[in-house]
Formats: sequence, structure tokens, C-alpha cells
Amino acid sequence: MKMKEDLYDNYMTTHFGGVHREIGQEYGIYHTYFSKNYLRHMPKNRKSRILDIGCGMGHFLYFLEKEGYGNYLGIDISGENIDFCKKQNFNVKLCDVFEYLKGNNKPFDVIVMNDIIEHFNKKEIIELLKLARTNLVKNGRLIVKVVNSSNPILGPNSRYIDFTHEIGFTEESLMQVLKISGFMECAVYPQDIYIYYHNPLNFVGMILSKLFNAVFRLLFILYGRKTTRIFTKSMIAVAIRK
Repeated sequence: MKMKEDLYDNYMTTHFGGVHREIGQEYGIYHTYFSKNYLRHMPKNRKSRILDIGCGMGHFLYFLEKEGYGNYLGIDISGENIDFCKKQNFNVKLCDVFEYLKGNNKPFDVIVMNDIIEHFNKKEIIELLKLARTNLVKNGRLIVKVVNSSNPILGPNSRYIDFTHEIGFTEESLMQVLKISGFMECAVYPQDIYIYYHNPLNFVGMILSKLFNAVFRLLFILYGRKTTRIFTKSMIAVAIRK
């Protein structure tokens, strides 16, 4: 995985341009987002063992700590990201995800992959998801967030905005690859983004988004694509190991 290490070592600088914004405020915004979209999928037991794969700058780790989930680990291949997270006092480890999952002998209750699997090729994705499944306890949950290629406006942009992206997903292909990897009980959910700021204009955005989604749904049906129902910028899949 040497090539990927080279691509991601300075990922925060090359893709995000470094951190020029107030990270504390950003953490708060993302805490609101994760609370809205993820909290209902998280275990009630705050002592549950949780792994955040590709933890980045620690947005999800901040959410976990704020919600009382202290038994977590964040891993990332980028030394820059890990150094940043350590400065925030998050529990993180610099490592290759495949090597870590192959060597881990204590399964997790929840494994989270936010904007991760699109960075791998198809063979690697299946291997990664299978490894994630074997690293979950019985009835453990895998939560996967990806950009949504079915979004007619942002789908192509989300796929190609990052040079390290290898593939894009629709709700159908996301469900397909999860089932290929052994997760027969899974569901895909739209991402609610109109909760980032306490701003009345968000209600206007929410109404327009619902209207656009209805139009997109009608157009897809007219073109014979009846199975596609999710058109949000990103989507979240929850899969359970049985």
C-alpha cells in the first residue's frame, strides 16, 4: 500500500488546503450533523467498542466524545491527519487499514467508514468490507457514508473533486457491494444536511431540496430507473453482521 501512503500522507494539505478555519466551531457543526444522521444508528451502551476508519481530522471522534462514547479508536494512513488528531487528544493510531483489521483480535460493536470506500478500487473495497465484517461482534454494525452519484447536480463533481477517488456509488451499487461482502441485512439512508447552522434560510433550502428530489425521482422514473430513490449529496448505509 506504499502508493496510497504517498497519496495520503499530506492529504489534509493537498485536498483541504490545511486548516485555516476555526476547528472548534467546525467540530460543533459536524456534531449537529452526526447527531441528526448517525445517533439513531449508534448503540445505547456508551461503553460500546467503536472503530473510526479514516478518521481524518477527528470530526466523528469529537462527536463520539461529546455523546459519551469513550471506548473508541480512530485510524488513518495519513501522518498529517494523525498528528492533528493527537493534538486534539483523540485516541488515534497511524496504520494501514488492511494490516490493522487483519491483525486485530478484539471485535468492535460499531465500525464507521465516512467517505472512505470510494478511495479504493473494487477488489480492495470488497476485501475491506469483508475484513470489517469479521471484525464486528455478532449483531455489530457497519456504518458507511459515501457521496451519491445519483445526485444529478453534484454527483459527477463529488466523484471527481478528489484525485484519490477511485469509484462512485449509487444506493443500488452500495447495497450490492455490501451484500457481496456478506452483509445481507443492510439499508441505505439519505443524508440530511439542512441542520448545520441555526439559520431560517435552512428551512428554505430544505423545502427546495425536497422539491428537487421529487423532480429527480420523476425524471428517473420517466427514464426507466424506478429503483433510485435517494438523491441527497451523500448517503449512509447501515449493515449488520448476523
